[in-house]
Amino acid sequence: MAWKLVFGAQAGADYKNTKLLFVWSRNPAYSDLHCSDKYFDEIEKGMKMIVVDPRITPMTQRAELHLRLKPGTDGALALGIANVIISENLYDKEFVEKYGYGFEEFKEYVKEYTPEKTERITGVKKEDMIKAARLYAATKPAAMLTSASPVVHHVNGIQNYRAVMCLVALTGNYDIIGGNRVLPSSYLHVSSFAESNEEQYRGEKFDKEPGIGQEEFPVWFELVKEEAQAMRLPDYILKKKPYEIKALVGVGMNHRMWPDTNYILEALNGIEFFVSIDLFMTEACKHADIVLPACSSLERTEIKVFSDNYICSPEVAIEPLGESKNDIIILTELAKKLGIDDEMLNMTYDEYMDYMIEPTGVTLEELRENKNNPIMARNIGTYKEKKYETEGFNTPSGKVEFVSNILAKYSKTHGYDSLPKYKSFQDIYPEYENNEYPMIMNTGSRRPQFMHSRTYRMDWIKNLEEAAFVDISLRDAERYGIKQGDKVVISTLKGSIEAVANVTIVSQEGVLSMYHGNPDADVNILMDKDFLDPISGYPGFKCFPCKISKK
Repeated sequence: MAWKLVFGAQAGADYKNTKLLFVWSRNPAYSDLHCSDKYFDEIEKGMKMIVVDPRITPMTQRAELHLRLKPGTDGALALGIANVIISENLYDKEFVEKYGYGFEEFKEYVKEYTPEKTERITGVKKEDMIKAARLYAATKPAAMLTSASPVVHHVNGIQNYRAVMCLVALTGNYDIIGGNRVLPSSYLHVSSFAESNEEQYRGEKFDKEPGIGQEEFPVWFELVKEEAQAMRLPDYILKKKPYEIKALVGVGMNHRMWPDTNYILEALNGIEFFVSIDLFMTEACKHADIVLPACSSLERTEIKVFSDNYICSPEVAIEPLGESKNDIIILTELAKKLGIDDEMLNMTYDEYMDYMIEPTGVTLEELRENKNNPIMARNIGTYKEKKYETEGFNTPSGKVEFVSNILAKYSKTHGYDSLPKYKSFQDIYPEYENNEYPMIMNTGSRRPQFMHSRTYRMDWIKNLEEAAFVDISLRDAERYGIKQGDKVVISTLKGSIEAVANVTIVSQEGVLSMYHGNPDADVNILMDKDFLDPISGYPGFKCFPCKISKK
């Protein structure tokens, strides 16, 4: 959403051709392990790296600069960097003047974020922030490596990330080799020039009623289109307003991924009819009326499109066990039983797959004949730099929007700021300005052995950690009389849980960090269901107030 609000399209970091990689709160060594060595290889070849992250990670340890900010202050840090780049005339004047919209207003706003003010808000030393700004602006090309959740899982997440994206605009590193490139998306969102029909398959409208959360989060529905805002699903079930949800089909549904886990569980238990499609008898499945077993990847054929434009359809390793079926077959058969008049939903599995890869010039029959060997797509595009020179930007102004026209449209009805203004969670939700809860909880930072709540079901993985740990800094542990291994109680306005203290330098002073999804100590129950970003509807998982005490 942030990329679209600023540029109209998302752009990925071209780390193989960049001279400087600006990593903004991403830790591929834990979250994207098969890619992490690639970044380190580029460092060995001379690439410089700046990392923004509240925690110490394998990425921060290899960085030229580690900007260790307080959780949730990303927007302030980005605005402070913008202040330096603009005030020192380091920005790409040609790009900004020709393609920027609202730059003068943005320029005036960032004057507030002096190095001194930025340091007070973020905790990042002003000298380090200034050095990072100069290095990023002076190095060409430079790429910004962003992430799917660490920044947007704040109640000011969209605005914080907009401020970060504006740095890409200020330096002119958009849609260039070695910068942030705009690449086509193929099947299952893989960036590849072997294009698919996935986008054509996706719907854009909800027929009879507005989508779940549409009135509250209109920008989500403008930019995401085919998805409802699921954070509001339990409200619709339990409150029956603005309309009632009577039946639900969950595909791989995990109730522990919601804030206030008990609330969504109450909704699942209260709905008239709940069907769960999954590979395992998960906790959510135990609350369903019917469980439909899905095949694992070993039991089903599928199409894989790779970033190097190869396509493959791996053979089935074993026949489906029990009554399990391919997810796609489950959904298309359900559509037929419901009598849904939709050409694509009425396709057979083979017809569906052929339709998806039709633009590549390769057929499903060819892939099967070739068995497990991939085939190069016949119709392959090539990357062209600066497509905006002829196509413009897919924004209301047709330019890079430092001031968003989409957000401005809802300024009166929803209070959205058209500028990427920084706000703390207390600014947005004043009721959380409570001295009784002086600590910040940061949840969701990856650990290599866990994948949300899934691997907690496997004893040999779960037992790699002897207890439900909460990371606490050395200074905070000393302040509260807590030692390694002590049992502690973590409390919020919503409730409390018990955990075991892990005293570590990884966590900042004033910040607790705990992994989510553990049924023995589910940190998500401590969050209020309404602690959401007013623009995206995403929960503030990464920054909510709490307190800790020794049990």
